[in-house]
Amino acid sequence: MKNPCLDGLSMPVKTVLVTGFEPFGGHAENVSAEVARRLGVLTEVVHPWTGEQVPISVTTDILSVDRTGACKTAARLRNGEMYDAVLHLGLCERCEHPQIERLARDRLDMRIPDNIGRQVRAGKLDGGGDRGIWVDPSLWPRKAFNVPYHLSTDAGAYLCNETFFESLKALGESTQRPLPPPCVFVHLPDVHRSPVEASTEFSQQVLTFLLHPTPNVPVHVVAGYLSDGLGKHLVAKRSAGELDAGEWEFPGGKLEEGESWTEAIERELREELGLEVTGRQLLATVVRDAGKTTYAVHLVRCDWSGEVDRLALDVHDAVSWVDLTDKGRRWAGRDAELHSLLCDLTHNQVDASPSSVIARSSLMERGT
Repeated sequence: MKNPCLDGLSMPVKTVLVTGFEPFGGHAENVSAEVARRLGVLTEVVHPWTGEQVPISVTTDILSVDRTGACKTAARLRNGEMYDAVLHLGLCERCEHPQIERLARDRLDMRIPDNIGRQVRAGKLDGGGDRGIWVDPSLWPRKAFNVPYHLSTDAGAYLCNETFFESLKALGESTQRPLPPPCVFVHLPDVHRSPVEASTEFSQQVLTFLLHPTPNVPVHVVAGYLSDGLGKHLVAKRSAGELDAGEWEFPGGKLEEGESWTEAIERELREELGLEVTGRQLLATVVRDAGKTTYAVHLVRCDWSGEVDRLALDVHDAVSWVDLTDKGRRWAGRDAELHSLLCDLTHNQVDASPSSVIARSSLMERGT
């Protein structure tokens, strides 16, 4: 539907980078390359929340299936190319339906060699941990899509995951505020399970939401992921008189003007807990409505070390270390989903990096 109030006004052109991959592993074709080429001819899309026509300019790139291809988008971004969104597409041989990936894992475990014979087994990409996206696809109405799909937190351990990881890492180095342009990876079924036309339509629909992730401009909030190095993470209970009083959350707060997510979480945890931390990569984002305000809550991995004898609690009256055995806790907003995600990530692999190991005994559940 066209908005008559916008007649005569030109909307800014949104720029998008869409990538696919060359064939690999004996395949004669790769559906992601064909879909990327088809999206490359688009000149406009429909705004998913208002119905307005949005002019776009699409750059496409078909990536080689090797380390060079996996790092190519990251190199473009570091070299100063700027886009309003980055959409990576790849083939999922086992998938019946498309998958929107929310997390790039810090791992490389190639069951088959890439196209130049490289085969890394049980490796890490940089050893710094997994990397998440800063949009919330769970907010996007499923009826807006032409086919069923899955939201996934496991992009595999091959070139798709490697590409996604490197792009998120490069974007995380951006100086754009409050957040870098969004980037997601979509795994597409092969053409025997889903026609190219259906995969193209689905990918275009993802693209429209990527350019407009929320119906309203959200207030950006950071929340700290602090690991004890033994599979547990720190949460705090909101004090009486505070928003969400008596409920548990990942401590943090709103980004101030001009702050990055790392700067914001370092300031907030200093103010709320009296802790000095170093903000690292973003792990997940959830969007919640609270009255007339929409909040985008970004979970940020934090490094911290040393023995902490006493926390200077401000808007909280208790803290606790929790893991997947923790049940029945009253959570603020959608923090229960963030807790579940972290439990999934740490269930089979404990984060035991030196930067996350602290004297947990001094911070067992307590009040002020």
